[in-house]
Amino acid sequence: MKDILVFMSDQHSPLYSEFGGGMAETPELNRLCEDGTSFTETYTSCPLCVPARMSMLTGRLPSGNGVMVNLDTIPDIMPTFLHPFVAAGYETVLIGRMHFVGKDQRHGFTKRLAQDMTPVTWNRPVDRMRRERGVFDGTYDARGCVRVIGGGETPVVNYDEMVTAAALEYLSEEHEKPQLIVVGTYAPHFPYVAPKDLYQKYRHRVRLPELFHETPDYMNPILINRKNVVDEETVLSAQAAYLGLITYTDQKVGQIRRAFDKYTKRRGSEALFCYLSDHGDQAGERDIFGKCTFFEKSAKIPMIFQGDGVPKGRKVSALASIMDLGPTLCSWAGVKQVPGTDGESLNRFFEEKKDVAADGRMIVSEMLERDKGELRVGLMLRKGCFKYMVYSGYETQDILFDLVQDPQEKRNVIDQYPQVAKEFRRYFAEGDLFAEIEENQRNRALAVSWMTAWEKQVGIDDSERWSSNPDSAKDYPVVQ
Repeated sequence: MKDILVFMSDQHSPLYSEFGGGMAETPELNRLCEDGTSFTETYTSCPLCVPARMSMLTGRLPSGNGVMVNLDTIPDIMPTFLHPFVAAGYETVLIGRMHFVGKDQRHGFTKRLAQDMTPVTWNRPVDRMRRERGVFDGTYDARGCVRVIGGGETPVVNYDEMVTAAALEYLSEEHEKPQLIVVGTYAPHFPYVAPKDLYQKYRHRVRLPELFHETPDYMNPILINRKNVVDEETVLSAQAAYLGLITYTDQKVGQIRRAFDKYTKRRGSEALFCYLSDHGDQAGERDIFGKCTFFEKSAKIPMIFQGDGVPKGRKVSALASIMDLGPTLCSWAGVKQVPGTDGESLNRFFEEKKDVAADGRMIVSEMLERDKGELRVGLMLRKGCFKYMVYSGYETQDILFDLVQDPQEKRNVIDQYPQVAKEFRRYFAEGDLFAEIEENQRNRALAVSWMTAWEKQVGIDDSERWSSNPDSAKDYPVVQ
């Protein structure tokens, strides 16, 4: 028997974390890296929650499964990697967050043991959420995230405590079927409020971002529009809270991993544990907060595996994608793969006898933007040391970074490597990829408007949204 547990956080950049060379203390994730194999060059397929998660589940690019915005979902007939596990006799258990929208809150999960924190319906319950969140209302997006910053009680931590408790209870029980469990927490996603002790731990350690109050000449209007300029104290406080939330999440990972170890030892089963996130957070770098860009701190994610057949202490520098999760789990468990995926199994790196260097794979990440009322498609391509970024409508302002020579992404070297740029441009120029995606997304937006109207008519089922934020977590943090 083989059991699997995936711990998925939200908005966790490895570059701010100890195991990724950052400042946030992550002893549990450090230990996970030592006990397993970490993929140090892993990227999200979209630096936005719902598209990244639906892409992960289906193994397909956002443009392939159609989901490129948060208010959208995959059809229930589209298989996720969970469906073949169910067919193979597994219990597939979701404990917490996955950011599903609409009537299908499972998409291959056979059980759900904790609700989601964000709206699960086509119509947002705006008034109820305002009452539930108190001063935190409006601080869950990139514009409003800097309104409330500090140390104290927060809805995010209260939610994650609920999810952790549900997971620990489930793992303390005995279950007949093999298990594929996904534990989904919300931290370190903003609001930028961490537990008081963790916020204070980092407040006087943090330093200003490398490109604070700078607008490099490669920034096109879409990227410039992402800027949210604040003063030095605000960005330092936001970074302290973000680091504190990373350390808090690290503690939860340790709790869940130890409980899973005990569970699989009781059963005598083979086990695989995985930690990953959906995207990162710039936390003030280039005056941008949150995700939605292809810069490293937004687009790069952690992906760490530990368990039977997984080498210990291995760091793999070959490029990987969030879409590789499903194929890797299916391959490890001997379960049939979902056909036609853009992701691929990483199990070959578990079987290598020596350290694995970068290979010739190209990684793709996509983003849909609105620019002066027009849809714009963002595209990131990473191959070898080069990362290429371009937006439809701004093709002449495309960007190329050499991440080996310039890990901070300060210099656009597009003119220095014309042949490399030509190869990357070929990806979207042949067949007019951008026009095709834009037309498809206009049609999907129309479909979403119809679903919204239909839901209003038949009634809104908000029962799977967590709405139990206590009154004590609706006021300003005690330390600001």
